[in-house]
Amino acid sequence: MQLPILFNPLAGTSPKDPDALLRPLAKELRDRLVPTPFGPPWDFGPAIAQATQAGGPLLVWGGDGTLHHAAIALLDAGCPVPLGAIPGGSGNGLVRGLRTPLEAVGALQRLLEGRELRMDLPRLDGVPFLNLCGTGFEGAVAQRFEDLPGRGFSTYAKACWQLWQSWEETAVEWEAETAPLAQPAGRMARIRTAWRGPETPLPTRFWNLCIANLPTHGSGLWMAPGADPTDGLLHWAALSRPGWGDLLSEVPSLFREEGSTDLRRLGCVKKAVLRLARPLAWHLDGELLPARDRAELSVEPRAFRMQVTDGCPWI
Repeated sequence: MQLPILFNPLAGTSPKDPDALLRPLAKELRDRLVPTPFGPPWDFGPAIAQATQAGGPLLVWGGDGTLHHAAIALLDAGCPVPLGAIPGGSGNGLVRGLRTPLEAVGALQRLLEGRELRMDLPRLDGVPFLNLCGTGFEGAVAQRFEDLPGRGFSTYAKACWQLWQSWEETAVEWEAETAPLAQPAGRMARIRTAWRGPETPLPTRFWNLCIANLPTHGSGLWMAPGADPTDGLLHWAALSRPGWGDLLSEVPSLFREEGSTDLRRLGCVKKAVLRLARPLAWHLDGELLPARDRAELSVEPRAFRMQVTDGCPWI
């Protein structure tokens, strides 16, 4: 039984060439694999059954949205095999967070040689996600991105630019069980943490709010650098709106794993209910959700099976 590689021809900005993906592999690996075009309405059932018979994992070559739908299908089927994520989108936030190579051929080979990670499974109002969810500015951007023609970083950047100056802060009330942030690695990071003093309180207002299971947004943005998908916690990251000067002095720090900026506040919760001052759009792994002014967040420790490479820090 061959192992399917599901690929979404519409994900990302570059055409997907299955022959080019398989050509560098050894013949015994090529013979095990069968590329299969895939997309909405997202019927993963036959591919999950085939991957299970072939010994797994379920290999999916696509963006964060495609991987999000694959994860839900695997959960509905009882997670018979792990999910193997091959980067093929425009942002690739999930695979960046797992430290999977961003070049598809290398990622596939390393995943086939990799191992399984039991990672936490967060939920927003009962709906699971793998990487992160968010509201405020990033929820509005997800909504604008949905309406704009085209995909890729340029379209996303256009949506951000259109909303950056006009988007306003929102008040929020929390009912949350909080948890301390882990001690950061590295001498300078520990010094900066000690200098800042006590743990950051839950924000009562935010311009952008992200709830993260993994550290990276798409396109290399380190939204929650300390997020750990095996700690049983949800990491929140609240951003203040950057001014003109911050675009050069502060925003670049968000694209470095060790970057530090006063624009970002970080913390952890075990579970939470948020009540917003007004209904806002949310996204799950980049997939747009209807607006809401109340959100319930929870996490199931080690509840999802993920195939990862030896570069993943949590194996």
